Amino acid sequence: MTQPSTRYTPLAKALHWLVAALIIVQYTTAFLLPHIGRKTAPSDIISLHFSVGVLIMIVMIVRLGRRVLHPVALEVGDAAPWERLLAKATHWLIYVILIISPMLGWASASAHSLAVSLFGLPLPTLAAPGTRWANQAGDIHGTAMWVLLWLIGLHILATLYHHLLRRDGTLLRMMPAHRAKL
Repeated sequence: MTQPSTRYTPLAKALHWLVAALIIVQYTTAFLLPHIGRKTAPSDIISLHFSVGVLIMIVMIVRLGRRVLHPVALEVGDAAPWERLLAKATHWLIYVILIISPMLGWASASAHSLAVSLFGLPLPTLAAPGTRWANQAGDIHGTAMWVLLWLIGLHILATLYHHLLRRDGTLLRMMPAHRAKL
């Protein structure tokens, strides 16, 4: 494995901001969803929610691969050990939730006989209708999305802390037009 860089590549920045935009779409569709049960009829909003969830999972797998192959130090300068630990834990939890939670939602959709597709491309079911574990996966999916919301809030607060109080360039390193100095 290579040594962590201090710079994010344009691709890393693009993937970060793409996921941020997709998460906004995903939470918006989630709040518009009907209660999903055995008799829920498929709808455009449900299909969009499923498609965006699968897309987020795919993009996050790509991001994970890039992060492993091209590591970037999360902290800059003289970050305290607790800050380094919190930054790493928050980032890895976000990655885990954004990769696993779409599969949990997909399994739950399968258990509720709702077809999952990626913008019209049919995807296989992950569980038989009524499967108990898949119904529980839906509950875990819902809880994970609330945890994710809190983690995103923490991520944003930490970014603002670094930008406004520490003035250490953390936010600027991830901005699309910014070219960090070596």
